[in-house]
Amino acid sequence: MNPDRIRILSVLPILGHPRDSKRITMLIQAGFNVEAVAFERDYHSGRMPDCPVESLGTIAHGRYLKRIPGMIAALPAMRRAIKRNHVVYASGADMAFMALAAGLGLGKPVVVEIGDIREVQVASGLKGWLVRVVDRRFVNSCSLLVATTPAFVDVYYRQWLKARVPAIVIENKLESDFVEEISAKGIPDPLKGKPLIDRPLRIGYLGGLRCEWSWRVLEAFAMAKPQDVEIVLAGYVMNPLDLPQQVEKYNNIRYLGQYRSPQDLPALYGGMDLVWGCYQPIGPNDWNLRWARPNRFYESCFFKTPIVSRAGSCDSVEVARNNIGLIIEEEDVESVVEKLCSITPDDLEIWKRNMATLPRQIYMYTTEEHELKTRIEDLAGKHF
Repeated sequence: MNPDRIRILSVLPILGHPRDSKRITMLIQAGFNVEAVAFERDYHSGRMPDCPVESLGTIAHGRYLKRIPGMIAALPAMRRAIKRNHVVYASGADMAFMALAAGLGLGKPVVVEIGDIREVQVASGLKGWLVRVVDRRFVNSCSLLVATTPAFVDVYYRQWLKARVPAIVIENKLESDFVEEISAKGIPDPLKGKPLIDRPLRIGYLGGLRCEWSWRVLEAFAMAKPQDVEIVLAGYVMNPLDLPQQVEKYNNIRYLGQYRSPQDLPALYGGMDLVWGCYQPIGPNDWNLRWARPNRFYESCFFKTPIVSRAGSCDSVEVARNNIGLIIEEEDVESVVEKLCSITPDDLEIWKRNMATLPRQIYMYTTEEHELKTRIEDLAGKHF
């Protein structure tokens, strides 16, 4: 089936999530006709999808049990949308489950994209076992699994679940058109002079601001070096909720508010010496922190901004291999601040120089669009 005749329904749990909108753009560029159905939530909308969107109503953010009535009420609308499309592309397990239920008997293939593994999926004991039994049955009912990191497929779905569903990996990389455009223009460099020599070191904590431990570390670092360090925060505040108010106490910490992706990325990253990509200490069951790789890793690599990473995380492997930033093994705030205080101008120069030599395929899409296109064409050809 010709891709310009294949109609894809994108099922979204929220409108404006950058990864979901990025995937819709990839599908459109591959030649498919795409429309979306989405729930509305009080949450960050960093990038709106470039396709027609039908609202499925409003559901509560982060309150899973309270979502159920709204999700059930949306099933008829979702079924109507599924009927007029050839393939369903669902963002997250909950949306894929809904699509399977709404499309029961219609014979439409469902693609599920997984960007996170939830705590309950890797829980120990009977509860975790039951969730994984259901998860294995569910994912094997889908026609294709798309995961944002190889570990999700290789470890969780293949080793833990023994799932048979065909799978591909599409990481949270930057789109090639955006990379080429920014590369042609040049990345802004508003910071003059060398950090820690001519001016303070500027660290950026960008994206979903949800880790209170990270805030406590950056706050303590700013207090320890008030003349030598500047902290810049930007993104959607989740924890602590009063973060903007706490920032006001300090002269060397700023909160810039939310931002648009990818439009605002050049100015943000161009104004940083170091990007905070470190997690809280990883516990024995914090599998998602070990397996996932956040957007800021790929963004920092493209914008040649060294990154602070947590030992044991997925991105720390690349940080260590390429020597492009600082890896944090320490757990208590005081020890981490001491480690940050040990950064030298030479460290920053070496990390930045190594960033400049990274292969593009580490942070930019290359063959992913073609592979996804081929898989979806194959699904459509088998079903229609």
